[in-house]
Amino acid sequence: MRNVLRRALRRERKKRTSKLDPFKPLIHKLVLTDELSCVRVLEEISAVGYTGGDHILKRYVRTFRPKPSRRPHLRFETAPGVQGQVDLSPYTVLLSGEPTPIVCFSFVLGYSRWHFIRFVLHADVHTICHCHVLAFEDAGGVPHEILYDRMKQVVLESLKDGVIFHDLFERMAQHYGFRAVPLAPGYKEGKGKVENPFKYVEGNFLAGRTFHDLDDVNRQAQRWLAEIARVRVHRTTRERPAARLTEEQPVLLPLPWTRFEAGVVVPRLVGADFCVAWDTNRYSVPPRFASKSAMVRVLDGRIEILIDAAVVAAHVVRSTKYQRYVAPEHEAEFRATCTSRHVLKDQFQRLGAVAEPFAAGLLELHGGSAGYHMGQILKLADRVGVARVAEALRHAARYGAFDHNAVARIVAGKPAKALPGSTESKAGPATPRDQYLKGTGVHQRSPDGYKKLVGKRNPSPSKPTDDDEKKKEDDGDGK
Repeated sequence: MRNVLRRALRRERKKRTSKLDPFKPLIHKLVLTDELSCVRVLEEISAVGYTGGDHILKRYVRTFRPKPSRRPHLRFETAPGVQGQVDLSPYTVLLSGEPTPIVCFSFVLGYSRWHFIRFVLHADVHTICHCHVLAFEDAGGVPHEILYDRMKQVVLESLKDGVIFHDLFERMAQHYGFRAVPLAPGYKEGKGKVENPFKYVEGNFLAGRTFHDLDDVNRQAQRWLAEIARVRVHRTTRERPAARLTEEQPVLLPLPWTRFEAGVVVPRLVGADFCVAWDTNRYSVPPRFASKSAMVRVLDGRIEILIDAAVVAAHVVRSTKYQRYVAPEHEAEFRATCTSRHVLKDQFQRLGAVAEPFAAGLLELHGGSAGYHMGQILKLADRVGVARVAEALRHAARYGAFDHNAVARIVAGKPAKALPGSTESKAGPATPRDQYLKGTGVHQRSPDGYKKLVGKRNPSPSKPTDDDEKKKEDDGDGK
């Protein structure tokens, strides 16, 4: 009789429905196809109506999820502030719907399990060193030693008795005072505290999310760290990483007074086109900074232009060659405040005292295209020097040759050329003055035109009038 009752109760229990039943097909897809963790699965099914808890969900997922194989290793713990671990991991995420490869920089403090992540497009040594700087500032200090595998951004060469660190990385380590410890090749268990969280990042942050761009990825990552990763109860320590960090911070190495500069920083001069040059391309700044000295900072695929230590413009570094990239707001400011002639006129003043009257002559003769001639003359000054061009301007202005081609020919010192329709054969050999005037080019006016200008300076005796001729004839008849 007792066994009969037991079988009846088992049949009754089997008939009872579970809150998971309507969602089991979706759970299978999220776990096996999308490879989401139970935490993310719970978020997804709760969004479509699941009202149960996570305990029955995890128990159900364990019945069909494949179990990963692990090789044995020893677990070790460190005292507060002693050790940190750093590693990189590649991922592919959707940025505005496009699959995009990115790299996750991960930093973990060994005692507290406090975690920092940052996603980058270019994992070069400059970017990785900058990620260290951001991690130290977020943690409020630096551990005494940090473990690494032999990534190329850290170790340039492995020797029998040690390694050769990358120069920039070594300077960064000396700046913050920590000791870098490269592990033996293939020994990833030595830094398991930073290796294991990559699965957590993939399953609980990246999985099932979409992003607009890389900045959006990092914004969401910082929110996820603050609201979930650092305040959860860690499976090993049984404490919250944020709470243990308060114990660890007092024994971390203090941050130095100055921040380590990990980017490439070079001086540049803002050109007349209100752009600076980098790797054959030109990037714009606000037009009011034309002709100013600037510092260009390149880091993680971005270029920042600083004037007087303030960032005045930022661009994405392009992979093209010999292109000019102008931000819409800079173009709008340029059109609203000035024309190219006005911008170039300020640059033109560096050619000396003759620049202002020559610019006035260009404006009078060429009108709206005067800016083009100014720009060509400024380019010539960049090539051959201001002094030579200033002297050429004085010669050209003397004869009214307000044209960039005239200035270029004077600078080049080209010999005179015979002009079409020249009257040189009729008038005899050319004088040195005629040869010089021909050397300025035929684009402005012919040598006869210059002779007229000279004639105005040295007027000849006036031609006799008809009355004078008639008087002479009368005098002759009278004789």
